Amino acid sequence: MTIMGKDNINDSAGVVENLPFSFQEDLNISRPAHDDEEDDFDSVGSENSCEEYIQFESHRDDNALEVGISFTWPSSSSLSSSSSLSLPSSADKKFTLSTLLEPDDLAPIFAGAQWAGTRVWDAAIRAMQYLESNHSEEMKQGGSLCELGCGLGVPGMIYHMLGGNVVLTDQECIMSQLKKNCIETFPETFIETTTTTTTTTISHPSKLASTTALSKNTIITHPLTWSRKGYHELLTRTGYKDKKGFDIVLNCDCVYEPLYGKSWNLLVEVIDECLKVNPQCIVLTSVERRYADGIEHFIQKMENSQHVQSVEKVREKDPRNIEIYLTRGKFI
Repeated sequence: MTIMGKDNINDSAGVVENLPFSFQEDLNISRPAHDDEEDDFDSVGSENSCEEYIQFESHRDDNALEVGISFTWPSSSSLSSSSSLSLPSSADKKFTLSTLLEPDDLAPIFAGAQWAGTRVWDAAIRAMQYLESNHSEEMKQGGSLCELGCGLGVPGMIYHMLGGNVVLTDQECIMSQLKKNCIETFPETFIETTTTTTTTTISHPSKLASTTALSKNTIITHPLTWSRKGYHELLTRTGYKDKKGFDIVLNCDCVYEPLYGKSWNLLVEVIDECLKVNPQCIVLTSVERRYADGIEHFIQKMENSQHVQSVEKVREKDPRNIEIYLTRGKFI
């Protein structure tokens, strides 16, 4: 999933070294040798263990360029009877999402962070499995979730489909893609936030959102620059400041130093602020372990943050090297 704070990417490492290995292979660039030769950057569309749980279909144009994906979430959960969503039965929860960026948002091939935002990663699927297994009641009762660096926003969309309120955040350059997918998938409950230098409005694609509409289950998209100030602006502009933040904050595959540099420092700042605003919030971090990923340093800084009570590894020994960490806040 993509992240904010991309300006802090370690440029000195060299452009080629920061490319996903799948890009390097396409360009016939030699892959660096390391101890884990099975480490790769396949997204869910590739052959791997996640395909045993969920099947993705790639849609391509006449030039064999992927333009979208579709999948059906194999959920056995039923929607809350109070949910405002008008969705098919649990057997027919099919998503079709565009993976194309708008022309103005296209980035050079070396801008790997933007490319990552058009893929669905194993870590995102494992995170949603964990949420559905351990927090289904909160979802069905309209619990709130904020996804950081959401990319295509698949976990957040599924959380919303199952009854929860969701705010999807990422960098500005992929907001148009994210907005388009949300409008097409959730036309009745999607809310777009728009801002100016002096005013803030929350608007529905077809009408202004009333207070009544905002009291129902909604899914919102909004750009977020990873900072404490940026997080408070997000809360204000999405209407969650009065709600004391979110019940769950999720980030998936947002830590990998060869691609994102040390921007995980900014991620830690945002997570710490989330827990300061709402100590009862839980933060779920799902990552695929890769060579020199920097995750140990990220976890260590999390553990030493002012408003963090504990960081617990709740999933490991995954065939795809997925680890999931649950972070809880501290009452000060």
